[in-house]
Amino acid sequence: MRSDFDTASRAARRSYEIGRLWTSLRRAAMAVVVVAIVTIPLLGREALVWLPVTFFAVVATEWRGVWLMRGARRGLVVGLASMLLPLSILRPCCGMDAKAMGMSCCIMPSACWTAGALVGVGMSLFLPKTKAGDERGRWEAAAGMIVGVTAVAVLRCSMLFLGEALGLVGGMAAAMAAATLARWVLARVRTAR
Repeated sequence: MRSDFDTASRAARRSYEIGRLWTSLRRAAMAVVVVAIVTIPLLGREALVWLPVTFFAVVATEWRGVWLMRGARRGLVVGLASMLLPLSILRPCCGMDAKAMGMSCCIMPSACWTAGALVGVGMSLFLPKTKAGDERGRWEAAAGMIVGVTAVAVLRCSMLFLGEALGLVGGMAAAMAAATLARWVLARVRTAR
């Protein structure tokens, strides 16, 4: 037999989660509109096919909240900045000089991995600060940032081949993980003194 307290507690929890979901849906809709406004002039309408990925990533991270949400918000901003990268950086052999010489574009996932790693290291500088000793929060923020930037970078990667897109995202994730691990080790060394 359930008590009145249990029933009220469940009802309050359900209302809380529904409220968070509605808030997440509104924020995701706003984020998708901003991303679409930036995407159309830079990448064209073809890239908009990937907007549902952005929408669901924002809904999931906003609904989850805390550090994942904070990291994802910063990741969205960094992802918007990554849209400004010229395609010649992601595909170095597709530069204007190569096209002028009549060369065909090559597939270089390693170049995308390197570009992604550089973006990932830069992203790690913008990780939200957590309390000292809150390793879980730091890793959640890093994961959120990776989700956020990937949700927007997928629009940029729609112009790349699959190997190149995976290289770009993999480079970002690897660099973020390495930089977060380095920050964690430094924090442990500082507290050990």
